[in-house]
Amino acid sequence: MRLVAVALVVLLPMGTARADIVPSGESWTVVPEFAKDDDARLSISGAACVAGRCLAVNDEKKYAQFFDLGHDTIVPTEVIRLLPGTIGGVEMKELDAEGAAYVPATAMDPNGHFYVVGSHGLGRQGALRLSAFFLVRFPVDPHSGRPTFHFDDDTPAAEIQRTDLLRETLKAEFADHAEKPLDENGVTIEGIAFLNGDMLLGLRGPSIDGEAFVMRVAAADLFGTTPPPATVDPLPLGDCVGIRDLAAVSGGVLVLAGRSDDDRNPTCEDPPSPSVWFWTGKPGEAPTALGALPGLGPDDKAEVLLTLQDEGPAYRFLVLFDGKMNGGPMEFSADPP
Repeated sequence: MRLVAVALVVLLPMGTARADIVPSGESWTVVPEFAKDDDARLSISGAACVAGRCLAVNDEKKYAQFFDLGHDTIVPTEVIRLLPGTIGGVEMKELDAEGAAYVPATAMDPNGHFYVVGSHGLGRQGALRLSAFFLVRFPVDPHSGRPTFHFDDDTPAAEIQRTDLLRETLKAEFADHAEKPLDENGVTIEGIAFLNGDMLLGLRGPSIDGEAFVMRVAAADLFGTTPPPATVDPLPLGDCVGIRDLAAVSGGVLVLAGRSDDDRNPTCEDPPSPSVWFWTGKPGEAPTALGALPGLGPDDKAEVLLTLQDEGPAYRFLVLFDGKMNGGPMEFSADPP
């Protein structure tokens, strides 16, 4: 693996997590249920919002679904198809979408964009699915969060762009781990966040010597014609800890961390429970542990961290889970570092 040489300033002992995260006491509901079947409802794996309108992705289908965010309610709305049935004569399986992020409008582009990233990893039993190696984006109105084009759940609109060039970038940066199974410490992307012009891609695997990894790519390079250059930031989160999601907040990102291996194919003797960290996003700076998610254990698959309040006296955020119907949303709060 090729990493950028940086001097890492450790702010907390590796693997430390203070018990400073508390449940909010709010009981969240999802009405109506997410489309279209239980496979999708049990596999919510990423979400992002703008102007109160959000996009949820799952790792079992070729579509995503919009939802509105209320005080204590998630209201799923339209479905948007992201992948066609075939590309170049090759059948597309599920996108294996693992993360979503919103990139704001700029002076050069009046539209914002939702980005959706596939795992870029192998399936169970080491199956290679070409459909998992895509990054997808589409434009939305920054004031409403609605797509700027007509869309449906049958055929991807022409405005939905996709690229598979990150596959080559990952091979260059993680030569010893790219396209290997998760239980062999293979590369799997599970988090994505936009920060200061860069797209941060959080990796569940590999976990090496107590470090998880974020791959940083200039957002402007993502949809070029050649594999985008990248740098890699190691984060000392602890043994067998991987990144399960990233969420941009004021001054940095929140990192949702959890076990890097698979509970069906465990390789860690003492797998960690889900936890949340704050990271400035600056190379060479280590993250600060905000705490373990209370009441959860290593087998609770916390997959999505959706920020409700990102500054002020406390962070508020929703956590959604793989394996729980409609994500089983739970709200927590945590003191900033």
